[in-house]
Amino acid sequence: MAFQITYRRLAVVNMLHSFYLDKEGSNYYSLSQEDQEFRLADLLMDNRYSLMDNVTIAPTPATEKLLRGQRIVYRQTSTGLVLGIASAPGLNGALTTAVPASGQLRLQFVIRLKNAALLSRSNLRINPVFPACYYFTNDDITTGKSFPSLSTAVKEFTDGRLYEMGEMAIVNGNVSQAIARTDSAATGWVTTDDFHFINEYDRILLPQKFSYTFDQQGITQANFVLLKGADEIKTLPFQHADGLQEAALDFTGTPDGIYTLKITGSNNYDRSYTVYLHSTLYQKDAWGVLDLVMHPADVAFQLMDADGLLTMPSAPVFELRFASRATYWKYYLQKGDPPGADVNWEEVLPAPPGIKKVIISKQPYPLMQAYRKVSYATVNLPNPDGEMISRQGDLICSEILLPKMKL
Repeated sequence: MAFQITYRRLAVVNMLHSFYLDKEGSNYYSLSQEDQEFRLADLLMDNRYSLMDNVTIAPTPATEKLLRGQRIVYRQTSTGLVLGIASAPGLNGALTTAVPASGQLRLQFVIRLKNAALLSRSNLRINPVFPACYYFTNDDITTGKSFPSLSTAVKEFTDGRLYEMGEMAIVNGNVSQAIARTDSAATGWVTTDDFHFINEYDRILLPQKFSYTFDQQGITQANFVLLKGADEIKTLPFQHADGLQEAALDFTGTPDGIYTLKITGSNNYDRSYTVYLHSTLYQKDAWGVLDLVMHPADVAFQLMDADGLLTMPSAPVFELRFASRATYWKYYLQKGDPPGADVNWEEVLPAPPGIKKVIISKQPYPLMQAYRKVSYATVNLPNPDGEMISRQGDLICSEILLPKMKL
């Protein structure tokens, strides 16, 4: 008896970015699912959702071989990645894979960014302490995920750790975002909704040898302890009389897996990070890795059940959610008499040569493709495109040159 084999979706991973999806006064993730779908479809129809023009998603060599053997196909789409698998009828209308698949089968894809502007527009740490890649999985080896997002949960504020503007942490029991660089729970934070965006706790994938950059001055001695649960795997000591700037860490021979890296040192230096050490999966030129397993414990994230049947009635649709970077908007006025004051703005002194006046907003604004009405007195100002950012003290700024506008 011949069986008909057809391809059906195995999984979808959408990459969504608030820069394109948000409008002034209308956050995409505050919309109903129907309105979210309508807004995204409208942007795609008008060719105004160009995120994937700046992203490539490709299988690792090992996964490429698995895809052929398991009769799985993939396509990069205008919103992310879609996977299809050869299927065959099961009992009672169920579907099974045409080629038997292990529940522990892993499909791993490397995500690369083609345009640096995407990093500028995204709420991602600019100066990480180690060169880790972002790691996204439906597996249970990372915790705190909330379907459909593949990002791990935001963690509690850590005393002493230096948070960049934009970073997320749980502060005084609330999910909060840093509005300036800060190492204190008392200042520099505002509460925010938790939309399960990509965050610094997703940046964990590292090779067995990597460097660590100290985020505090005056550390003359430090110990790096790699832990698996409560078990100490390896300790690396470092010291320098003039202060440690970097430490070259070598965990060669350590089995691939997720660990805790505990760092203690002089001047009460105390840091703890989750790291995923892997001898082959990390790639220096990659931004991130997508790692899909067929049968994780959480039913919401499964591609197939314990009996090898595909999820019904449809394949899971996961999301990687980029938040827009919020910046203080900084305008360089090149022409005309210096304008008067506006209580919502501060003047930056001294103005550089050839510039009449420099003003900076007193509050940060999320970067958006859609126009946001921002004004100085009664004059509406152009919005930054998000490509040029800079620091002013503990703030991250978008810089806009106004060569002709006279306020």
